[in-house]
Amino acid sequence: MKKIVLFGAGGFARETAYLIERINNVRAAYELLGFIVDDDYYRDGLEINGYPVLGTRQWLIAHKNEVVCTCAIGEPGPREAIQEELEQKGIQFETLISPDVELHSTVKVGAGSVIAHGVMMTVNIKIGKGVVINGCTTLGHDAEVGDYACVMGGCGLAGYVKIGRRVKIGGHAFIVPHITVEDDAVIAAGSAVFAKVKRERRVLGNPARRFEL
Repeated sequence: MKKIVLFGAGGFARETAYLIERINNVRAAYELLGFIVDDDYYRDGLEINGYPVLGTRQWLIAHKNEVVCTCAIGEPGPREAIQEELEQKGIQFETLISPDVELHSTVKVGAGSVIAHGVMMTVNIKIGKGVVINGCTTLGHDAEVGDYACVMGGCGLAGYVKIGRRVKIGGHAFIVPHITVEDDAVIAAGSAVFAKVKRERRVLGNPARRFEL
């Protein structure tokens, strides 16, 4: 049984703790020790859903030979910064996959990614490191999801879709086959994407069109 900690203590961290509990209900894979937070958020004695906040990244570095870690922060940019920094310091990042998700032998998933319950994937799919794929999302054959992207619940990525690094896709969005979404783009919830989305562009609607906040 691996000892694991989660970096972050917000809503997605609580969901990820629940995912670990679900994995353990099927097989005793992890001992969840608790949460790691940045200095500004640490308080002695703080507990979240029955798990303690253990300390800051200094605690994690001091225990790097004893534990594995998953970054449980939803925002792609901070998640990338945290995982990249801590990997350089020797922290091992663990991939968490819901026990109800079937992975074909041709599906590749990078370190530190989180794949939630109800996700359906077929064949020849590539998922980068530090990726979040939330519940009930579907990925068609030959889809690619770049490092640190976040795909929210109920999305559909059709065959040959290519998602760049740090892309955010809101819940129940759909992307038709062969579409590329470049790095740092944002697709709003419920959008239907029929054309390439350029780097850092935000799109919304059906059909999805560019918008600015």
